[in-house]
Amino acid sequence: MRKFSVSFGLGSIYEHRDLLYSLVKREVEVRYRGSILGKMWVVIFPLMMLGVYTFVFCGVFGSRWAGKGDMTDFVPMLYCGLIVHAIFSETVGKAPSLIVNNPNYVKKVIFPLELLPVGSLFTALFNGAVGFGILVLMVLLFKHEIHWTLVFLPLVLLPLILFAIGSAWLISALGVFFRDVEQLIGVLMSMLLFLSPVFYSVESAPLIAQKLLLINPLTYPIEDVRNVLILGHLPHLWPWLTSMVASLIVAWAGLWVFEQTRPAFADVV
Repeated sequence: MRKFSVSFGLGSIYEHRDLLYSLVKREVEVRYRGSILGKMWVVIFPLMMLGVYTFVFCGVFGSRWAGKGDMTDFVPMLYCGLIVHAIFSETVGKAPSLIVNNPNYVKKVIFPLELLPVGSLFTALFNGAVGFGILVLMVLLFKHEIHWTLVFLPLVLLPLILFAIGSAWLISALGVFFRDVEQLIGVLMSMLLFLSPVFYSVESAPLIAQKLLLINPLTYPIEDVRNVLILGHLPHLWPWLTSMVASLIVAWAGLWVFEQTRPAFADVV
């Protein structure tokens, strides 16, 4: 009988990288198939949501970033947080039903099931890349400059990527055995949008809230994406290292749970 392990899962992902590309391509195409505007929705939808949030927080509540500046300061900072949250929530939000909704894959012993969460992650990263492209144009329009620290963006996002895929592996495995996980994750992703520094900076929160935000896995990537992309600051080394170590542990643990419970998927599904 085949022995599933973390090393087996990682090797399977590399071995089936062409299949992974096909899965991501199909998911992107299927999402917008049949719509008149097609893939333009990748740009239209986030801009619509950004417009709504800008109207509510700037127009209605009169919010300003860190209590100063104007809308041209608030909007890019807000959009930065929305993109990072979207990458995580799109990856993890689909995870509970990934295995359950693909019973044909589960019953094929040779199909690399660990690719399904990875495919969701890469689809979210594709949408995120479009969002970051829009954000760069927005910064150019508002600030008339782009900082060279933008080159650190992939490095800053790496802990987020590892944490997201680890969480997705773990939750997709749990979702097979506990169907309530899907409802719980939906609620948690909505809560996480407001409990992360998306609409506000960490410095503007009360002191006790700042301490709680430090344990939020989205706090570091959101804050440092803003630093390297908008403010022109270098990434913070120690927070990055701490976040990286924690994310590596989550990724390893998530894949370990996935591979250990994988033999039972076919019996439950």
